[in-house]
Amino acid sequence: MNKNTRNGLFALGLAAVAAWYKMSPDQKANLKNKVAGLGNKLKDNLNNLKGQVKQGNSTQSAS
Repeated sequence: MNKNTRNGLFALGLAAVAAWYKMSPDQKANLKNKVAGLGNKLKDNLNNLKGQVKQGNSTQSAS
């Protein structure tokens, strides 16, 4: 990771922290729920993908 990328990510992190502290408690709770919902969707999609890969492997080895 070069210096510009590292500095850019650091600045982005600082901006996120500043925005977090300016939010009201209701806004923070809403954001937490959205992030949790996205995480759950991602887990579900990954589990579905794993199941499809396992089914594909079992049908290929059976033939």
